[in-house]
Amino acid sequence: MKKHLIALSLGTLALGIAEFCMMSILSGVAADLNVSIPQAGHFVSAYASGVCIGALLMVIFARNLGLKTLLLLIVGFIFFGNALTVFAFDYWSMLGARLIAGLPHGAYFGVGAIVATQLAKKGEASKDVCLMVAGMTVANLIGVPLGSFLSWAVTWRLAFMIVATVAALVFIGIKIWIPALPALPDHGFSAQFRFLTHLTPWLVLGAIGFGNGGFFAYYSYVNPIMENLASVPASLMSAVITLAGFGMVCGNLLAAKLSRRVGNAALACLGQAVLCCSLILLFFSAQLTWIAIALTVIAAGCVFFISGPEQVLILQNAKEGQLLAAAMGQVAFNFGNAVGAWLGGLPIESGYQENWSCVPASVLAGIGFLLLFATWKIHSAKSAEKEQAQ
Repeated sequence: MKKHLIALSLGTLALGIAEFCMMSILSGVAADLNVSIPQAGHFVSAYASGVCIGALLMVIFARNLGLKTLLLLIVGFIFFGNALTVFAFDYWSMLGARLIAGLPHGAYFGVGAIVATQLAKKGEASKDVCLMVAGMTVANLIGVPLGSFLSWAVTWRLAFMIVATVAALVFIGIKIWIPALPALPDHGFSAQFRFLTHLTPWLVLGAIGFGNGGFFAYYSYVNPIMENLASVPASLMSAVITLAGFGMVCGNLLAAKLSRRVGNAALACLGQAVLCCSLILLFFSAQLTWIAIALTVIAAGCVFFISGPEQVLILQNAKEGQLLAAAMGQVAFNFGNAVGAWLGGLPIESGYQENWSCVPASVLAGIGFLLLFATWKIHSAKSAEKEQAQ
């Protein structure tokens, strides 16, 4: 892997641990800070809120900064927010720390994707963005389980110490391995939003939200589904989560390999179709242990199979609003996670078995597929027009 991609992927590794580890250590955090589990859930929401706020702040205050300078500033916020989390001592200090830690999340993915695209060789932009996102998949494979173990064996604070340490390494890596890059052309504040007057960016953003929402409508309840329906012992649940993380890594790397031969829109459409089918099959086969586990791994792989191509698609259709567009991709991702988890829980709250969460999950994933299919058709039509013009 190119050195600048190592630095960028370490950044997504840190963000992956910072975002997803809280869900696996929630009970320990709640007990240590003397708050209830529902109150501790606010720490997850605070991070997601920070993601949304940070994207807008970047466009308002930082769009004139050089890309390398902006990236270093963002990594500094990753370090600062997670260092604050280490020293949180009550509900409010933790809430504030998590909000600050979330601010750089979407901005990092946005600026990182632009940097990876600018430094990529011709035809390899999607591959390089996939490799940057690979850090997030490794976080789910190794970082989150490690954070959960450390929380049980020592203290949950160690997980965020690791994130802050990795952020410091990312800062050094970016400083050394990424060349100075100028700021994107500034056509004014309102120009950042001009791309939203076109249909295609909304199709891609909607696909990110609905597609990931579909996965998390199921994955938020994977624990009770596996234990109560698939008969997986509680002692083996960590193995199932690790397998899902392995699926994420494989899906990401497969997309990187195929991106050289398949267009981004077609690649994302293919991954979304497989995700939708796997969720439908999970509804009918949740009681079959090994099939349920295999389909969970496939679904997890699809989420990060489509992540890189979708990020490149949103950049390709953003024109002068690339900074905002790239960050909005992460906003859509987190919004989809939150809404998906809520919708997936509705059938369970109504008294249905846990596998019924796959019903709203497959519907959301199906909508994501239709939006990507429409995007693919639009891109195909534009490509055909260009060929005829030549």
